Order: sequence, then structure tokens, then C-alpha cells
Amino acid sequence: MVVRTGTGYAEQVVAGEGEIMPVPDGLASVTAAALVHDGVTALNLHRLGTPRKGEWVLVSAAAGGAGTLLVQLAVDAGARVVAAASSDAKRALARDLGAEVVVDYTRTDWIEQVREATGGGAALVYDGAGGALGATTVDALADGGRFVTYGIADGFASLDRESAARRGIRLLMPLMDGPPDQETVRELLGLALEHAAEGRLRPVIGATYPLGQAADAHRALAARTTVGKSLLLIGSEQDGALR
Repeated sequence: MVVRTGTGYAEQVVAGEGEIMPVPDGLASVTAAALVHDGVTALNLHRLGTPRKGEWVLVSAAAGGAGTLLVQLAVDAGARVVAAASSDAKRALARDLGAEVVVDYTRTDWIEQVREATGGGAALVYDGAGGALGATTVDALADGGRFVTYGIADGFASLDRESAARRGIRLLMPLMDGPPDQETVRELLGLALEHAAEGRLRPVIGATYPLGQAADAHRALAARTTVGKSLLLIGSEQDGALR
């Protein structure tokens, strides 16, 4: 079983029936735990963005917990993926997950690289950064594209809605609408676990920490040195609790 709950960190929790999901046969508990939040987030964003076969999709923060899943979901849908990440290791990971093109978003010309690689801009952008970087990422879109932003590490992206409207860009900001209802969460988590059991979705677990080292996990996240998902472990390595 995996539990989706907002109680924080604990060795034991009391959860309602609606917060508990069975783990499919053959799926490791740590893999299931890595999907509890990011799997729901990625599938919700995937539904909003609806990547289509043959179109270019840009995933920024592509080596993050949700970003690595969005790369895989877009590839699975038949889209061509550009992955933006800040280090060689993160870009190599994105390419391993199926990205056709990788770019370094710390370079001043990275938007131009995306537009050149895609022949004029991506049809869909998933902004996992937010802030100033997220606002800049809109420029990587082709006119008429879709911009899905969920990054808040540097605050919400400040978007020029008038400019976007002139270019026919659809701005989607799901975090502004609040979290999905519990029924939708259960549906999406069940789908994420099913995809993982079928080998169609692989959460990247970049680091694990004993529960007593939760502060170290937070420091790594703040320093942006993490890749994929970080897990706090309780007991054996098969007993994972999400950060």
C-alpha cells in the first residue's frame, strides 16, 4: 500500500481509506512511493498539455521529479521532446529517458537553441521552474502553442498575458486553480502506478535518506543538486516515504 497524506514525516500514520492505494503486483514499494505526488502531478499536467504525435514539446527542469515523468509521458504520446536542464548529468538523464534534444537553460542563448532545434518553437512547453526563468521560457513557444506552468521554486512565472494573447498562446496555470479533488487524485495515482507496473513510466530516484536525515534532503533540494525524486526511508530499503 502507498499513502497520500499531508501529515508530514512520521514512522506511522493514521490514514483514511481514500488516502490508501494498493501497489500493483511486481512494483517495488520505493517506486510506488516516488509516484505518490509527482505521478499525480505529471499526469495532471499531461492531460492539460495533451502532447500530440510528432509535435515538439519542451520540458524545462527536465531532471526533476515531475520533469522526468513528463519527458516519458510526452515520448510515450509520440511527441518529440526538448529537455532543458542545468548540468551535463541531468541532460544525459533526460536523453536516456527519451528526449531527442537537450539544452542548458543556464546559457543566454538557450531559447534560440530551442527555436532552432524545433524549427520555430515548441508547440507545448512544461515550465517546471517558474519565476524569471519561467517567464523567459514562453519565448521558446511557437505562435498558437500551449504553456503549462507548475514551477514555483522561484515563485510563479510573471507572464505577459497580452503578448501571449496576441501570439495565440494558451496559458495554463493549474496551481492557481488549487489541487485536484480526491477522486481525481486517486484516479491519477492509480494510472501512474499502472503505467509503472507496465514499464511505461519510470520514476527516477536520485537520492534516499534515512528519516533522521530529512534536513539533509531539504538542503539538497534547496541547492538544486538533486536529480529526480528524493525519498526518506523508514526501516528497510523497501519501505519508502515521500519527501
